[in-house]
Amino acid sequence: MSGGEKVDRRSALKIVSGTIAGLVIGGVIGYLAKPEAARETVTKIVTETVRETVTVTGTPTITPPTTPAYPPGLGPEDEPYLKAAYQLIDWIGGVTVLSPKQLEEEVIHYVRASKPYRGQTLHIMYEAVPGAVWEEKNLGPWFEKITGIKLTYESMSNWETIVKSMEDAKLKAGIYDLVGTDQDMNGFYIYNKSAVNITDLLKRKPELTPPHFDVEDFFLRASYSDSKGNLYALHAYNAFAGTVYRKDWFEDPKNKEEFKKRYGYELKTPRQYYLDAQKSGKVEDDWTTDKARDIAEFFTDPDKGVYGYVTGVKPGDWLGWYIADGLDDCFQLADPAPEGKMPLEVTHIDGVSTPWAINVKDDTIGGASTKNGGRLDSEGGKAMYKWWLEDSLKYAPKKAYEIGVVEAHDAFKYDGNYATMWPFYFHWATGLAAEDSLVRGKFEFAPYPAYAPYYHPRKPRGYIDPSGWVLSAYSPRQEASFLFASFMVSKAVELKKNLDVGLPVRWSTFQDPRFKAKDAEWGGIVTVTEIAGRSHFGTDNDIGVVYPYILPLARDKGMEAFGKGMKGEEIAVYVAQAIDDFLKESGWMGKKVGPL
Repeated sequence: MSGGEKVDRRSALKIVSGTIAGLVIGGVIGYLAKPEAARETVTKIVTETVRETVTVTGTPTITPPTTPAYPPGLGPEDEPYLKAAYQLIDWIGGVTVLSPKQLEEEVIHYVRASKPYRGQTLHIMYEAVPGAVWEEKNLGPWFEKITGIKLTYESMSNWETIVKSMEDAKLKAGIYDLVGTDQDMNGFYIYNKSAVNITDLLKRKPELTPPHFDVEDFFLRASYSDSKGNLYALHAYNAFAGTVYRKDWFEDPKNKEEFKKRYGYELKTPRQYYLDAQKSGKVEDDWTTDKARDIAEFFTDPDKGVYGYVTGVKPGDWLGWYIADGLDDCFQLADPAPEGKMPLEVTHIDGVSTPWAINVKDDTIGGASTKNGGRLDSEGGKAMYKWWLEDSLKYAPKKAYEIGVVEAHDAFKYDGNYATMWPFYFHWATGLAAEDSLVRGKFEFAPYPAYAPYYHPRKPRGYIDPSGWVLSAYSPRQEASFLFASFMVSKAVELKKNLDVGLPVRWSTFQDPRFKAKDAEWGGIVTVTEIAGRSHFGTDNDIGVVYPYILPLARDKGMEAFGKGMKGEEIAVYVAQAIDDFLKESGWMGKKVGPL
């Protein structure tokens, strides 16, 4: 109605009401509900402001209101980010645990919540485990597109992330906004106040909380919380650990017959031993370290190029963490979780805890040796070192002296001639099913073996190693950092990510039929996690306070003793004494550090 044309009252009302109705339908309902082509049309129409005045003789001037076709809090300036958001939704498709409406709500939240922080750049460093690498490649670009927040990455080894975290706590400079690391350091971050208390951040900034954040859906909360349940990390992928083995070898009738003749008991798969013991309640029926030794011996035949076990003892960080993160749980050096609890559900085990079987009674650090309340040089601790650095090498190829534990995981996949490996970290689990794997379709997983003399049903029997995102307390970009971390672990992307990676941290992903359908292909890791996952435990929060100091010490003293040709039992005593000496000299022994 241009040019000052006059119309009667009835015609004027008809035109005005029709215009307003069209705007309401196209704006309030339209943008969120329409497919992309329709959204673009709506955008072109309604982003033009209605400026014309309707004049009717004898009536007041009527100016129809403008109704924007955008989600609440968003407008024309957000067009590029909204367009990217719907492209992301299309990319995710139905591969999410959220309904279409919920998915839209979740993704649009990041467009809205990021508005104050657009143009910021987050400096991120992470341990280059498969989950983090996948996130950088696949999710990082989407996050940048929908938020306008730029990302820079540095990927590195586990030890480098620890060193960088120590520098951050010391300098308080906020060199990095986010640290991608595992739960070993949780106690260190809490004690030194170098990580953001995420629970507190969200109380202060509730607008940051995604609509489907759902903290109770994280089934590993204890691994990255304090004793009060405050979140100090958002771990985006986990790695349980267990036993991997050549199922086809264990089930071969000739092998079963020969094994029974030689050892006097039936050869079963490690998982079947475990399940039988769950029914009988007898540890002698279980998958034990003694059975694992017999089986390693049975399958070793260097003339045929097959071995009962694969490991790696080349000098490196693993000489510190492989004992602490895995074998001490196989040999069950820790005390039981409290009555009524399982290890996965707690942040601290009072008494002897893991790693390195250090005593932390009443949140006060003791020692690793039996003399100072620990168990690293106990009968079980000596058996542990004897197995890994002495006996197991009888059943492993000579290359075990030339590779580290991480390389041993790849050796199981690419060589295809080993009966067992334990502990095997599930960071590498899905890779065993890849087309280039020589064990594809032939491997299976079971829980850790247990050391029968120290067995207790509530003791840690398996290591849980969730990795993900810690927000630096010294970063000036904590809000943007939270948006990044929460996006990486969001319900929107968790299922899609873990159909590739296989390491979810959410029950909703874990229970999704599409994820469970991968169980057989991945050697039963879903089944194993379900039947034994509550027995897993990470690094005790109290010991985490001193973890970065003891890790290199345990590594170096282990290498030193091994290089001197010490026996396993002697190495246990040597390392335990070195840890105790450090704790005394540095003032940690006898120091109360918790509750954390």
